[in-house]
Amino acid sequence: MRKLFEMAIIVAVVAVLLASGIRFVLLSNGATESSFVFSVAGDYGAWNGFMESLNQLKQTRSDFAIALGDLSYGGIAKPGLGTEEGWCKEFHDAFQNIVIVAGNHDTGDTLPGEGDINQFAQYCPAPPQFAVNGDYGKQYYFDYPKGNPIVRFILLSPDLVFVFDGGEHYRYNVGTPRYNWTRDTIDQARAAGIPWVIVGMHKNCIGAGEHACETGPDILNLLVGKKVDLILNAHTHNYERSKQLALTADSGAAMQLHIVNGNCVVDDGASHLYKRGKGSIVVIAGTGGRDIDPFNLDDPYAGYFAAWKGNETPGAGKGVVTFSVDADRISMVTNFNGTFSDEFSIAGSGRALMSQSVVQIFPFAAPIVAGAVGFGTGGFLVWRRW
Repeated sequence: MRKLFEMAIIVAVVAVLLASGIRFVLLSNGATESSFVFSVAGDYGAWNGFMESLNQLKQTRSDFAIALGDLSYGGIAKPGLGTEEGWCKEFHDAFQNIVIVAGNHDTGDTLPGEGDINQFAQYCPAPPQFAVNGDYGKQYYFDYPKGNPIVRFILLSPDLVFVFDGGEHYRYNVGTPRYNWTRDTIDQARAAGIPWVIVGMHKNCIGAGEHACETGPDILNLLVGKKVDLILNAHTHNYERSKQLALTADSGAAMQLHIVNGNCVVDDGASHLYKRGKGSIVVIAGTGGRDIDPFNLDDPYAGYFAAWKGNETPGAGKGVVTFSVDADRISMVTNFNGTFSDEFSIAGSGRALMSQSVVQIFPFAAPIVAGAVGFGTGGFLVWRRW
């Protein structure tokens, strides 16, 4: 009888809190057989910031990390760290499971000695539990977990010139072989019933930083048109989270250069909750170690973004963004060494869509609700007073 009474109280509190606009994000308490955790950042370099980000990564309990290019260039925090072998050893000493994709400083197209993606691929190979298809480090995909995948990860290299490979310029314009490969790889994942598609590449098209759309808009329009769930970038040395984007009947069929097409925004992201299948979210995480750059509010693309952290942001820090994934939900939290943080979730309409809460009524009840709901779902809840 007492347990029934306690459960009734919990249910009543949950109902009141949710009715009052209180929001929670459900995060995995470590991976299970049907879920996993991964972290992402790019632009690590070999400065002290790289070491700081490794410390952040170690705290995430991630199953693996994706390094989004510009790996060891610039500065040396300790002897040997500026070489491909030394950088990979340092990473592996802190965190074992890493997969990589090239950035422009890893191709031989910038200053001499900044890094060779072919050497990085040798010393930072894909872990044995990854079944990589394609050219590892440049253009490839893998399904994860390998036996019963819930995500297809696709890693690309738009606008990179691989001097080490004879100078090939990786172009993803409409109709090119690499564009078609990307399109087909997405379509095959959908046809196979894989719940999520996540695409990562070093360079971004939209972003409110120092870089223009170097990739060209075609590859972004392909990904947004296909409604891939997440588009992960680096290159711009800050953190940016976009609104949810899709090509609609009113959007003119494409996102365009140098302007914000408001008709491509299907969710402004203010609630930190996105509906699965409605569109794509861009996350820029050039936060792996290089000095943080500003977020330019005057940039034409700034209007595409719901949250950001530049060097002007109070509490700006370096680190990684971490995703907890199961078959019907993705939740993200930032893991930076400053006080700034951001979170969001993507989930289907058939389950509770809960993000970080604004506990304004009955804040004393939040731990009770979090414990009860988290225990019942195999995770835990994070809440925040805003």
